[in-house]
Amino acid sequence: MFKRVNHELVFRPASELPTADLDDMSVLVFNPCDGYHIGYIRAMEEDGEIYHTGIYTWLMDEMTPHDFYVAWALLPDGIDVGACFKTEKQRKG
Repeated sequence: MFKRVNHELVFRPASELPTADLDDMSVLVFNPCDGYHIGYIRAMEEDGEIYHTGIYTWLMDEMTPHDFYVAWALLPDGIDVGACFKTEKQRKG
């Protein structure tokens, strides 16, 4: 029998920008032209001061609200999800 794990995603409009306390969290962004993308919240800091928080690709290109995406949602912690499927790593074929 398959194990099913449910997580609720709450989508926020692009006008609701991520805050610095969400630094390093993963998000799912929605672009109406080509669908869903994974992004990472980064709080940019200089001299101990945070000057910008945004959503970036893994290559550190910023995904800009209203231009690249119209909505975003925090993703569940990957470690927590992975713990639910420990036995899957051991299966072959």
